[in-house]
Amino acid sequence: MKRHKQLYESVCSFENLYAAAVKAMKGKRGKRPGAGFYAEMEDEIITLQKQLLDGTYCHGGYHYFEIHEPKQRTVAAAEFRDRVVHHAVIRVIEPLFERRFIEDSYACRVNKGTHAGMKRAAHYARRFDYALKCDIRKYFAHIDHEILLYLFAKVIGDKQLLDLLQHVIGSHRDGWRMVVPKGGLPLFDGQLASRGLPIGNLTSQFSANVYLNPLDHFVKHDLRCKGYVRYMDDFLLFSNDKHQLRDWGDAVREIVNGLRLKIHPDKYRLLRCDCGVDFCGFVVFGNGRIRVRRSTARRFHRRYQKNLEAVNNCLGDAASLSQSVAAWVGHVKHAQSWNLRKAVLCGS
Repeated sequence: MKRHKQLYESVCSFENLYAAAVKAMKGKRGKRPGAGFYAEMEDEIITLQKQLLDGTYCHGGYHYFEIHEPKQRTVAAAEFRDRVVHHAVIRVIEPLFERRFIEDSYACRVNKGTHAGMKRAAHYARRFDYALKCDIRKYFAHIDHEILLYLFAKVIGDKQLLDLLQHVIGSHRDGWRMVVPKGGLPLFDGQLASRGLPIGNLTSQFSANVYLNPLDHFVKHDLRCKGYVRYMDDFLLFSNDKHQLRDWGDAVREIVNGLRLKIHPDKYRLLRCDCGVDFCGFVVFGNGRIRVRRSTARRFHRRYQKNLEAVNNCLGDAASLSQSVAAWVGHVKHAQSWNLRKAVLCGS
């Protein structure tokens, strides 16, 4: 495998940092701290470039907050200037890894996403009788830094860039043990400081794809599985032979264990495609039917009713509610959802 060198200068170039800042600022110009960076963008970029080139750049801390949908997670938000660095790095290395990713990996990639992943799963559900559904237990919290850096080094031969990646990957390590959200539980349950990536970093999303790329190639090329689709840590294997799927499942478990990860025992299921396969918020069936996952519909309905009541009582923003509805309709229209939309929005 070819290792690419002399990449660090491209990362640190003014043009790349400027483009990275524009990307990181998308939708944030009217908010702090993006607005402050934007006001002095040229000077900020020159300062950041100097620090990167002379080795004095130091990743800042994180702001933590919780989200509750689709399930409770703790998100770590890096400082804005650090997010610029994240974008600058990914702009350079993404094309090098993109050509090594398989076609059927759909998370956080250009021209991919949840709807494309769901449609690919629907294609395989029509073609095969059975599906093996797998999920990695607490994936981001258990990504091993040593293995991740090894996978980066197989493609990147530039020591300065590898050092920067190590610095960014490890930036969350020193502080996470001291941060305890409401309820008193630690953010991560790993025992080693060299494990775990913060949910929220662009580099974390990209790294998560790199980390499971060996699994993708094992399933496609070693097992020769004709029907396989992955969205981040959620993946499906398809076959007409359920005994073959059980054997493949054992082999997949070994590869996952070798990456110092674990398959979630409660989300490991052998399914008949005729009975429906849950993937990317939808349920796809062997007869071609696609429906919205019930929990997704219920969750939006509760939120919609709450926000509608607030608007009717002059306590909410009608424009925000309209945008929320448009986004949801745009999401569920990829399924047979006309009756669902009427029931949720019109109460009929």
